[in-house]
Amino acid sequence: MSNNRQVIEGMQYQGVDEILVYSITATPEPVSVTRVKVFDETQNFLDVTTTVMPAGSAIVNGSVITLPPLKLLTELHIYRVEVLYTDGTNTFEPYFQVRAER
Repeated sequence: MSNNRQVIEGMQYQGVDEILVYSITATPEPVSVTRVKVFDETQNFLDVTTTVMPAGSAIVNGSVITLPPLKLLTELHIYRVEVLYTDGTNTFEPYFQVRAER
């Protein structure tokens, strides 16, 4: 993660027919993940978590947070994936963006 909240890798690209599992290497090391939310930036940041990430929960293994599968994206939409986690003292919320392509 960089000094700001957006992950260093920046924009990710995913085909509308793809189902991908993303992971974040977090610093400081996470103790637990409070929530994962997905917003459709193309639709005024509409919360679409239950549609595009309908099943599963985040898994913490050391400093890596593995997210549930992301799927059912709409072509040309940009999604913002936010991960709220704690290191036992502080709470952090990094994010990354995913652009859906044909």
